[in-house]
Amino acid sequence: MKEVMCMSNIEKLIYPQNGKRKNIFFSGKGGVGKTSIACITAVQTSKKGFKTLLITTDPAAHIGNVLDKPVMDEITKIDGVENLYAVKIDQRKATEEYKNAILEDARKKFDINTVKAMEEELNSPCTEEMAAFQKFIDYACEENFDVIVFDTAPTGHTLRLLELPLDWSKQIQLKAGLTAEISEADKAQKERFDKVIEMMKDKETTTFSFVMYPEKTPIIEAYRASKELETIGIKTQLVVVNMIIPEEQAITPFFKNRRNMQMKYIEEIKERFKEAEILQVPLFEKEIKGLKMLTQISKILFS
Repeated sequence: MKEVMCMSNIEKLIYPQNGKRKNIFFSGKGGVGKTSIACITAVQTSKKGFKTLLITTDPAAHIGNVLDKPVMDEITKIDGVENLYAVKIDQRKATEEYKNAILEDARKKFDINTVKAMEEELNSPCTEEMAAFQKFIDYACEENFDVIVFDTAPTGHTLRLLELPLDWSKQIQLKAGLTAEISEADKAQKERFDKVIEMMKDKETTTFSFVMYPEKTPIIEAYRASKELETIGIKTQLVVVNMIIPEEQAITPFFKNRRNMQMKYIEEIKERFKEAEILQVPLFEKEIKGLKMLTQISKILFS
């Protein structure tokens, strides 16, 4: 694995350290630009020579549109950038696979009435979340990458995803039945869950970041979420302040007022997230799309 020397604090948060893989999570309110920032970061790490996997856990994600390349529900090499791969979690497909696996195992152990009861129990939003989380775990356990960048769903969904291991015992009981013992496979899966959560708590291995634009609602939502994450041992290390009006563009009263407002909120962000590094991203005049533009922006942000 390539080592990067003389790095800034932000670079240390996105590049692998001491030979360990780096995991970077981007979360935040819907519409703040998480996908664009995740794509920019993934392009940057891959350009630096790190084999990078870009993953989206957001059912509404558009990483394929931002990359201007097709992204499937299987890991795909992104043409045009060496070392860059991407995948999106298809929640519907993941849910069906998860349910079928449980029911197939149940049919070997239980009578038809028990299986029907389990089938009804599995028709719940919790099952969809567990299925998506299991896919997330599968990718998080990938050993073939130097960097994994996670473009996550909006904040509330992300928090629920990360807290799911706390509810794992309920799913274990469902799979095992009322009297059956927990299988070795379930024990192994629980160990994988625990391993990934511990990985996310390791500040050297994992960078958890919130993306926001400098306005009140995204700041409050991200701050509350960061405090909730702290209760399960995950600290926010990076805050990306997106869509800042460039000073040279603030030449009319309207844009001057907007920029002044943004500057005040940036000070509030620094006050609320005292322990995190702040990355400021300007508002670009064009839609962020395509590898050429992503590469240009990554050089601006991480040079």
